[in-house]
Amino acid sequence: MTKDSSPRVYIHRVGAAYGRYMNSENEAALSSFADVVSDGPTESLRSADNLVARMRGCDAILSLAGGWTDEITAEVLKSVGTVKLICIAHWGDQLVEAAREANIKLVEGSNANTLAVAEWTVAAALMGIRKLQNFDRVLKSGSSWGEPRREIGLLCETTVGIAGLGRIGSCCARHFQALGAKVIAYDPYWTQARAGELGVTLVPLDDLLRESEVVSLHLPVTPETIAMFGVREFSLVRDGAVFINSARSALYDEPALIAELKTGRFSACIDVFDQEPLPADHPFRTMEQVVITPHIAGDNNAMCLRCGREAIATIKAFFEGKGH
Repeated sequence: MTKDSSPRVYIHRVGAAYGRYMNSENEAALSSFADVVSDGPTESLRSADNLVARMRGCDAILSLAGGWTDEITAEVLKSVGTVKLICIAHWGDQLVEAAREANIKLVEGSNANTLAVAEWTVAAALMGIRKLQNFDRVLKSGSSWGEPRREIGLLCETTVGIAGLGRIGSCCARHFQALGAKVIAYDPYWTQARAGELGVTLVPLDDLLRESEVVSLHLPVTPETIAMFGVREFSLVRDGAVFINSARSALYDEPALIAELKTGRFSACIDVFDQEPLPADHPFRTMEQVVITPHIAGDNNAMCLRCGREAIATIKAFFEGKGH
């Protein structure tokens, strides 16, 4: 691209979180090929007229995250009239309908959040199978060797059951396979042939719960999936398994999970809860067989910067005719 043909890109900001996505390196990368219009880390909402004026002549919108994106309506986009591409760096579901109504291409510009959640999921499985947190606790309490210290498993000798083969579930499947695990999955919207291409065997949900040493949830919250895991389903989880949830707590009956975990039959690693932040008196805070994290599976500064970097590369490829 020549300077005269540089696309004009409007960065839709997310207030104080702007810097999490756009450090100096990312700003320089975007400016190297685009004429940039940016309001930086402003905290104020804009009127439709003001937003149209700021975006006037822009060829693309870089949406850093979902905050305040509902101000970019179809009417705003039509009034601007020049936008060819909306690129989402992180989440931005509010833009989908507006882009469709305005007949503007919308793309997910980054896979960083998917990779972050997949990394957390594999880490949770490894901790559970190798019992790292158990050994840490007993050694710090004075045990010499934490016996029986050899009664642990290997992830590469494990069957991992993935509930939901969307973008994150599929990425997790590939990660687990790379480490030698056998992966089975439940997803009513996938065919066995499609799952086979991923190297995964589809099974009924009950079979997945019975057969898996690691059970990981990656289902979306829909009317069909809300509270789909209850007393009966948790009773099917095999003894010694590791139950992992980085999706949403709405997928199961949390009191039923707590009751089953109190039996000590299996352990859990959980990142999302019915109430967040997790109340100080919540049972999970004192259960030794439960590892909890504060909704950070897919949320950290390194991930956000990668979101910005990958989205910028996606915009560049689009205007060079190399992508999407």
